[in-house]
Amino acid sequence: MWKRNGPILLILLLAFGLRLAALTSLPPGLTHDEANHGREAIGILDGILLFYFPLNYGSEPLYSYVVAGFMALLGEGLLALRLVNVMAGTAVIAAVYAWANRAFDRRVALVTAVLLALSFWPLAASREALRAGLLPLFMTLAVWFFWRLFGNRLSVNGKRSAVIGFGVCVAVTLHIYLAARVAWLLFPLFLLYLLLVHRPSFWRMWRPTLAGLLLAALLVTPMFLYLERYPYALTRLDMLDRPLNDLRQGNLLPLARNAAGALLAFVWPGQGDQFLAYNIPGRPVFEVVTAVFFLIGVAVCLWRWRQPNAAFLLLWFGMGILPSLITGATANTTRNLAALPAVFMLPAVGFWAVFNGLVARWPRYGRWVTAVALTVWLLWVGGNTINDYFIRWGQSPEVRGAYQRNLVEALAYLDSQAIDGPVLLSTVYPGPAHDPSIALVLAGDADFRWTDARYALVLPGGQDALAVIPASTPLHPAFAELAQPQETVTLRPDDLDPSFDLVQLDASAMPWIGDTAAWTAPGVGVNLNDAVTLRYAGWLAESVVPGGVAELLTIWQVYDPARVGPIVPPAFTTDVVMFTQVLGVDGRPLAQRDSLEAPSWGWQRGDVILQIHAVPIPTDAAPGEYPAIVGIYDRDSGVRLPVLNETGAPVDDKITVSPLIVIRNP
Repeated sequence: MWKRNGPILLILLLAFGLRLAALTSLPPGLTHDEANHGREAIGILDGILLFYFPLNYGSEPLYSYVVAGFMALLGEGLLALRLVNVMAGTAVIAAVYAWANRAFDRRVALVTAVLLALSFWPLAASREALRAGLLPLFMTLAVWFFWRLFGNRLSVNGKRSAVIGFGVCVAVTLHIYLAARVAWLLFPLFLLYLLLVHRPSFWRMWRPTLAGLLLAALLVTPMFLYLERYPYALTRLDMLDRPLNDLRQGNLLPLARNAAGALLAFVWPGQGDQFLAYNIPGRPVFEVVTAVFFLIGVAVCLWRWRQPNAAFLLLWFGMGILPSLITGATANTTRNLAALPAVFMLPAVGFWAVFNGLVARWPRYGRWVTAVALTVWLLWVGGNTINDYFIRWGQSPEVRGAYQRNLVEALAYLDSQAIDGPVLLSTVYPGPAHDPSIALVLAGDADFRWTDARYALVLPGGQDALAVIPASTPLHPAFAELAQPQETVTLRPDDLDPSFDLVQLDASAMPWIGDTAAWTAPGVGVNLNDAVTLRYAGWLAESVVPGGVAELLTIWQVYDPARVGPIVPPAFTTDVVMFTQVLGVDGRPLAQRDSLEAPSWGWQRGDVILQIHAVPIPTDAAPGEYPAIVGIYDRDSGVRLPVLNETGAPVDDKITVSPLIVIRNP
């Protein structure tokens, strides 16, 4: 028993250990895609049950529901979020071993299992909190049940169980990730192969295969009906439009270029996935030795194409990488995950094709040479992976930046200080589906407000507040008088965002409060839809030259955040924009800036919003005095918030503020 099962158990133990080691610190934070899955799972635990999640450009539901289950057991946080794919990434090794042992032999199965345990791509995918990480496991389980049907020794009950298992697993893949929408074609394509090459097997297989696929279609139909009713939930299909449109117009070059890049990404240095959040940019899937065995494996399967196992393995590989053949190599480490088991089986086939011949020709020494070569190769693979993943990639400043390490450290610091009251967090990505999702996973329901302090501040309830200001988003100079520095926390000096400051915001120190002229300037005190009131508007400099940037400071007070705008997907929050226009002599905009760096999704009653509107002035602007207007509109519909009079009746959709003076260049 141990002699037969001991090796695979040791491989699984090794794989699990590599996937679990330093799991909450490497990757060194969270990407927004990962954090949004955590946000969805927390929402599920709070009773928000959706058939398809609109974040991340549309997200199949299974992963987030599984994460919710882990969070229910382990608590909300990063460990539960990442542990799902650790388990799935280990389980897929066992599933691939079982299928390879049945379809090929035990030696191919064991080498494949070791490669999956030690290689960079499957290790990284198992440690990422992405829904695609579940796809290799359920794709392999679908293959396992399908291959059971390929045999002719099943009883009636056994065949029925295999059909149900096959259909359910295919349906599950479609509830995991977009790539599964083409991966299932593997099975009808293999039936076509059998019809052409092995007709007795085709006549035995087609009915149970069709039954399994019909079951899968039945199980997945509710999700597609949901998407038809709520099309906003899925936008990621747009990435396929351009290459396919080129193809329909007879332009084959972009598709050929993408396909060539996707294939080279497996073996050629510099051609691998460039997306640094999931790969060392340009690193191919295989290092040089494994790349050679991979190419030999492909050649061997092509040579043996009349053997069903070889043909099936090639079809699995081809259909699994089809999305990246269309879109190119970038992000192929997620788009190709349906093919991951086949990808690492091909080098195992190639290795044994080479060394079986050696053993057959020199049986006395061949086994020893094979054992030594296999040991050296696999140790080389493991050593490369440990160095590339845990050191080169994991410690890279660029990777730490992509995983928002500065924000992660700031959240940990705030947790250690047990700060009472709301805290303002400045970040490059204050939108609801970005850094706030990271904070929700790591810090729970802490009372945060969000802004980009280069252009905006929020004073919670109009009161003093602590603010965290990272080096990447320093305070605008106009806000300096409000800020009393408290402490600077330094991270690694080579980080892209190497520190953050804690400052105390003093609401009473706003110099504009005492400026009576400012409070009586045009537009001040205007009510927008009983949602916000403009309290101050003034240009930071009295004049600007052509080609310069005029900066208007506006201060708003929030009265009813629910009336700021409609609740819109994908985050189901308000999403409004402030506009500033400098008008020409014809009444049309001469210059304009539309932005809001303190997003409305986080506003609460009583908050005071300070916004800098940096308006670039055309180089050909003539000297003179130009009228200026401001206002707020919904980003999705473009509808402006109405200006209300004393009786609550709408009278306008813009606010006139002090004019801008343009002077001649000195």
